[in-house]
Order: sequence, then structure tokens, then C-alpha cells
Amino acid sequence: MTYWLRGFRHLPRVKKFLVVLVLGVFCSLAGLGGFLFGEAKAERQLQRVLSPLGTLISGKPAEARDFPDPLNGVLYTKTQAAGWKDKLPLAVIVENHTDARPQSGMSKAEITYEALAEGGITRTMNLFLAEDTDVGPVRSNRTYFLDWLSEYGAGYAHVGGSPEAQSLVKTYGIADLDQFGLGTTAYDRVSFRFAPHNVYTSTARLRDAASKKGYNGPVAVELWKFKNKEASPSSRPASFNLKIGFGAAYSLSDYDVEWRYDPKTNTYLRFNGGASHTDETTKQQLTAKTIIVESLVTSLDPSGHSRLKMQTIGSGDVKIFTDGAVFSGTWKKDSRTSRTRFYDNAGGEIALNRGKIWVEIVPVGSTITY
Repeated sequence: MTYWLRGFRHLPRVKKFLVVLVLGVFCSLAGLGGFLFGEAKAERQLQRVLSPLGTLISGKPAEARDFPDPLNGVLYTKTQAAGWKDKLPLAVIVENHTDARPQSGMSKAEITYEALAEGGITRTMNLFLAEDTDVGPVRSNRTYFLDWLSEYGAGYAHVGGSPEAQSLVKTYGIADLDQFGLGTTAYDRVSFRFAPHNVYTSTARLRDAASKKGYNGPVAVELWKFKNKEASPSSRPASFNLKIGFGAAYSLSDYDVEWRYDPKTNTYLRFNGGASHTDETTKQQLTAKTIIVESLVTSLDPSGHSRLKMQTIGSGDVKIFTDGAVFSGTWKKDSRTSRTRFYDNAGGEIALNRGKIWVEIVPVGSTITY
């Protein structure tokens, strides 16, 4: 510093003035930069402050999640709900033959119904609204699926069906999206699977086909009763397993189902035939927040085929699995188009967790252990 001052004293007056001017400008800029840095830091801190309505972003509260998905009760913001609230719900029949696994799209369905098709082999009906996905393999229509489908007013995607079921589609005025009629405008036969396990579609293609046929949303769906809060982590059991012997009567263990409870995520992980059941598209294991096991009177179709008939309208026993616990009660459905409701033994409606719902339809007397 001493040498610098000595040199400065010997400078001509004009150069001294320039040095002082440059130093002054530098100090001013440094001060301004410090001020702006402090402002930016304060803004970042403000963004991290929590308000009763959510995280503050630029001083504004986060958008509230108060728009429930009418199918599974998941809450969305108004902005998010705008993307699906006017859509037509879709019901897609996806088979569960061992040659059809892993299937595509089932993890994106809000609700999945699983029921016996014939010979101990199950089939699923998957309901889609909020998310788009590829789906398959798509298989044929059955009469009992129509009764559950009618609760949602959904477009119905399938590949043909039994004569009675096909006739009822017309009688009921179902928004029919049959592959037999739409062909390659909405469906493809993929090369990585053999027929008849190779018919695939997508929710986007189905809705486009539905719109061209005059089938459009929105559709009014009566919500089930949902919980406001899930069970706290401290109240959840360490483990809980549910087993359903779909194939037991036919010695077909490939169709037996197991649900293993995960207390960390408060979900149930699905196993089919002793193996993890995954989604071909996402590569993730199928899960459920709530599992509903409905017992129905079931008999062979009098037509002589191995198809089944189910008493879908009326009432019967139900067991609902949620939060690692089981609730016993009664299911009731007054008509084809009315919503199935679930009541506990005191007559109160049972509340479900918001999220993926899997409805397991079993014949009365089926093997269920937990």
C-alpha cells in the first residue's frame, strides 16, 4: 500500500483525477450488486415461506387442490382439472391370460374391476379419465361388465363379445367403441404378441373415435365416499397380505392374486400367479390404495358355454382393504345405472382412500385369506 501511495503522489494531476473517478465508479457498482444480491436472497427466502394455503410463490399462495377426480377421488388443482373434467370416461376390457402379461396401461387406470371370465381365468375392466396411455391387450365383452360400466356412462372399448353381451350393448345404448366396428382407426394388432392377445389401442385414439361417433363428455358420476386423511404412519401395521384364490376351483395358481401391504407408501402391491404384476409401459408394479372385494352369486351361462353370469344388482358381502386394515360390510346396487355403495355393519357408508381402486369380484364362497 505504501508503494502504491508513493506512486500516486508522483502522478500528474489529470491522471490522479482519472484514478479517483474509476475507483468511485467501481465502489458504486459493488454497492449496487450487494443490494441486488440481498434482494434476490430475500425473494428466495420469501418463496420458501409456508402459508396456511400452501407454499408462497412470488408472494402468492399455491393453487388449492379441491377438484376431485370423480372416479378415484384424487384431488387436483383447478388448472389441472381443466385438462380432464370435460373428457369422456373410458372403460377398456383388458385380458389377464398368462400370455397377455404384462399388460399395458393398467397402472394409469383410476379404477380396475377384475372378475372371472371362464375356466378360472380373470379379465379386467379399466376406467380412465385423467391420464392418457396405451392400453392392451384388449379382449371381448361380458354381460356383467356392462352393469358396472353403466355407473360411469363411459365409452366401452372391447373386441367383440358373447352374443348376449353384444345385444345388450345396443339395448342399453352404451357408447360402443368395439374393435369389430372401428378397426385400425382406433386399434392395432402388435407384432410382439400372438393373436388373440395382440389387440392394442390408446385412450387418445379411443376418445377421437368416440367424438366422431358423437360420444362426448363430460359425464356426471356419483362419487364414492372418500377419506380426508389417510392413516398416520404410526398407526399402520408393519405388514398385511390379502390372497384371493381365483383359480383355486380349477387348480390354476397362475390366476391367484396376492396383495402385499407397504406401510411406507400406504399402498398394496399386486402379485399374480406368485409373481410381481407389472405394467408393460411403465415397468412398475401395479398397486392400489383401496381394494374392494365384492362377493356375487355366480353361475354358468345357460347357453352351454363356459361363460359366467353374475348377480350384479342387489346386495351381498363386501370386504374393503385400506390403510392396512379390513372393513366388512355390504355392497348394494339398486339398478344397472345406479352406483354401487358400500356400507359397514352399522349401516354407515365406508370411506375409501383417494387413489387407485381395485375392485375384485369373487363368487360367493371363494377362497380369501388375510
